[in-house]
Amino acid sequence: MADINIGSYIFERVKQLGVKSVFGVPGVRSLIRQKDYEMTLLDLVPEAGLKWRGNPNELCAGYAADGYSRIQGQCAAFVTTFGPGELSALCAIAGAYCEFVPLVHIVGYPSTVFQNEHAVLHHTVGDGRYELYHEMSKQISCATTVLNDPKIAASEIDRCFNAMLYHRQPIYIGIPVDLVYQKISTSSLQVPLATTLPPNDTKLEEKVVQEIWTKLERQSTAVMIVDGGAIRHNMTTLVQELVNVTKIPYYTTAMGKGALDEQQPRWGGFYGGFVSKEDCKAAVEGAECVLWIGNYPSDINTGEFTEKVKPEVIIDFERFFVSIGGQKYEVKSEYVIKRLLESLKTQPLNFATGKAAMPSTPWPQNGPPQSKEITQVWYWNRCGKFFREGDLIITETGTSATGMNDASLPNNATILSQTIFGSIGWATGTSVGAFVAARELVTKYKRCLLFTGEGSLQLTVQAFSDLLRHGVKPIIFVLNNGGYTIERMLHGAHAEYNTVPLWEYTEILHALGPEHASKSYQCRTSEEVDKLFSDPTFNACEVAQLVEVFMDPMDAPWILKISGQNNDKFNAGSK
Repeated sequence: MADINIGSYIFERVKQLGVKSVFGVPGVRSLIRQKDYEMTLLDLVPEAGLKWRGNPNELCAGYAADGYSRIQGQCAAFVTTFGPGELSALCAIAGAYCEFVPLVHIVGYPSTVFQNEHAVLHHTVGDGRYELYHEMSKQISCATTVLNDPKIAASEIDRCFNAMLYHRQPIYIGIPVDLVYQKISTSSLQVPLATTLPPNDTKLEEKVVQEIWTKLERQSTAVMIVDGGAIRHNMTTLVQELVNVTKIPYYTTAMGKGALDEQQPRWGGFYGGFVSKEDCKAAVEGAECVLWIGNYPSDINTGEFTEKVKPEVIIDFERFFVSIGGQKYEVKSEYVIKRLLESLKTQPLNFATGKAAMPSTPWPQNGPPQSKEITQVWYWNRCGKFFREGDLIITETGTSATGMNDASLPNNATILSQTIFGSIGWATGTSVGAFVAARELVTKYKRCLLFTGEGSLQLTVQAFSDLLRHGVKPIIFVLNNGGYTIERMLHGAHAEYNTVPLWEYTEILHALGPEHASKSYQCRTSEEVDKLFSDPTFNACEVAQLVEVFMDPMDAPWILKISGQNNDKFNAGSK
């Protein structure tokens, strides 16, 4: 059996999962007794047939990997150097960890010689502890290893990769510089990684499916809530089929936005507790049976814990279990839904819900009025009319992600947001990886759209240089409302800490990529937005484009306004 470098073994496993691009930042060179911590590792990226996509900093690299993984579907990989490099990426990794985004974080380590000597090297904290940063990453990774022993390197790498695929969370692989080119056998590479979950116990699965069927058949009203877990655990296709078969009215949470087709007649709207439209809230909370797919009960996802769905009516479908009225069964939801669909073909439901009229409408009967100024309530509704099939839309935490709940998505449009971790700056950084992955999937995505606020943009604006140099031609919408409007809604409406420095946003694309063609626009009135959205040249996306949209500092999506009114009570611990 042939041999392979340990470093090459890692990248071969990455490549086997369909990854084509690797992100990261080159490490530092030392002139004493060793070459570097990481750069020899990077030499192996093109040798593995992968494309190196360097980033301006490790935080942007981590965000880019996050976006790539969400679109690619299996995982993404990025490389940092020991110490400052890997620590700079921790914010991105924590967000991926809590939102179930599989990442391979590869860290170039100092040689085993220096580690064994506990030498005080650059990038250490000066006390000879080389395990310190690894211990930090353990808290936000589903599996970690530092490859100090070539004898078990292959098994350790495979253990981490299989854990990532099972849990859909980041892994951490440290590799000392003196072991990057250490030879090991290729035999393990012939054993496929576990890209599917182990099957359920057949009898238990059958019992659960029958219980779900019976519960649906006996109830006069049933609805489905499609939550973030449905997206993050790749269940949306199955769930859409379940809707099509049962005709159950379905709703989405903030994290579940875009999970299913919003143009179908059984689409009921957005559900988020007290920030739901009244008829949507009544339909969901009054239902006798609620199929909740991928429930993720965070504050933002539940209207600050104001959802009032009775626990006894919920059938909760999670990755590793199904709960029926509070009774938990250790079965994987993916297989349960498949089995339920098979059962429905031979034993169709004869229940009232599938035949009844819709209990709610997704949107208000009359659209928001158009004034001269660009208002939040009008703008997001107008964006819904601007969107097209095949759009890939990324929204930043704050007004963009919240406002997007009021935008209707066409069929086959994809939307990404970071609902749980909510790290501002994420959207711009993650757009690099997401849009690169979209280009690799040539036939699926047509336009790449980024929505961010000027405050969030200032954290990761360097990522624009990556969008330009990688040939991505996005439309970037920068909402300029003079600072952190979402924070103003919550506290400190006129406080200085909610302002940000003034920038010339229409000059940024040229400044960060002068050799690349780009266009920039400013919209101060709703008429200017309408004109731009109707412009064929603008919609053709032949070059990178940036649109600065001016809004009132104290205007916000209606959901944020309501949340702001309840913020002090919420922070005091009241629900």
